[in-house]
Amino acid sequence: MSEDKKAQAEKEKDPILGKALKLGLDLKGGTHLLLEVDSSQLDSNVSVKDAVDRAIEIMRNRVDQFGVAEPLIVRQGDKWIVIQLPGIKNPQTAKDLIGKTALLEFRIVNTSNEANKALDLFRDKGITPAQYREDPSAYPDIEAAMPQDASVFESKEDTNYYILDKAVLTGASLTNAKVEFGGQFGQAIVSMEFNREGARTFGGITERNIGRRLAIVLDGIVQSAPNIKSKIPDGKAIIEGSFNAESAKLLATVLRAGALPAPVKIIEERTVGPTLGDDSIKSGFMSALIGIVAVFAFMIGYYRASGVIADIALALNLIILMATMAYFQFTLTLPGVAGIALTLAMAVDANVLILERIREELATGKTARVAVDAGYQKVFWTIFDANITTLIAAIFLFQFGTGPIKGFAVTLSIGLIVSMFTAISVTKLIYDLLFKENLLLKLKI
Repeated sequence: MSEDKKAQAEKEKDPILGKALKLGLDLKGGTHLLLEVDSSQLDSNVSVKDAVDRAIEIMRNRVDQFGVAEPLIVRQGDKWIVIQLPGIKNPQTAKDLIGKTALLEFRIVNTSNEANKALDLFRDKGITPAQYREDPSAYPDIEAAMPQDASVFESKEDTNYYILDKAVLTGASLTNAKVEFGGQFGQAIVSMEFNREGARTFGGITERNIGRRLAIVLDGIVQSAPNIKSKIPDGKAIIEGSFNAESAKLLATVLRAGALPAPVKIIEERTVGPTLGDDSIKSGFMSALIGIVAVFAFMIGYYRASGVIADIALALNLIILMATMAYFQFTLTLPGVAGIALTLAMAVDANVLILERIREELATGKTARVAVDAGYQKVFWTIFDANITTLIAAIFLFQFGTGPIKGFAVTLSIGLIVSMFTAISVTKLIYDLLFKENLLLKLKI
């Protein structure tokens, strides 16, 4: 099955709610990774701590640009990083996105007699570039044949090896990388643009080496090695290869975000399958649904017609909350479901305060219209104070919390604002309409 068909099949299996809202790792499933920064590969001027901070920043940029919703990327200990990617169920995609060092280099292909002799020795002895780089002194004949300041690399596209001169330009000069479709067969390619200094350098390189081949090397693998036909002064280049749209997008993403300060090793990887996600959704929403139905029934049974009005406000509260989260593309997590349940509880509490106050006003002999107006007026600041203090707490949870805590804080914050509107404005509007049309002459609570 093709990747596109697999993605479509996964999408069709998502619950209806998942098609309207972005779901977190606990609801949708995804990939969990534990990474270790290889401190042995660090530059001597960079600490372990700084490298991890830089790696987290770059990984977060990659994930954000790739479009993963509600990722969790946090430090664990001195050199470990925990990453959770909701919706990414293919571990290889996650590893390519996160673990790729993304060191981009441009090197001139060395075609000297020494280089050709060294390549012959590699082929005759069956030695790979990786084996040679591990211990060049173990192969003194090859080491002696290698041109000065040159290195050997494997090709992504074929079994050929390349002897390349030292890097003349790196990805540090890139300002943009994006997916385009072109080439002879309209295949996906990655186009790149350099900054002013990089464009000037690239123009000089291409001008001095017309007729030679310029290898584009990513993480030690030659992606392509096109012939330089003329000077390229506009600071633009492309990487061609056997890309599909997804792999080209992945490469463009990591190039834009920049190279990691050191390689990372995957210590642990887990895939949270869709079955777990579906079970979490069903159990979480079933408990919330039971609670909502019980509250609706209680309000009608205890407050009669006024309970129906309160239930209308509660239903509208839930609809507006979900619509707001879908519109702003917030991510719903299982703690977020708990936040929804707490929001509805706060909304019920506001309606109970209003109705009890109206009951007290009716007991003094006031008419229904006067009792409703007085009830809303006297209870407003009590409801406002209760909601505003909870909202402040929710804001702090969002600001300083991570992962699931943020999900809880988002739904709670939106829900509190919405509940203030529905509990006070919407219910009061319904009462006013009923009084205006003479549909509510007496009120029993």
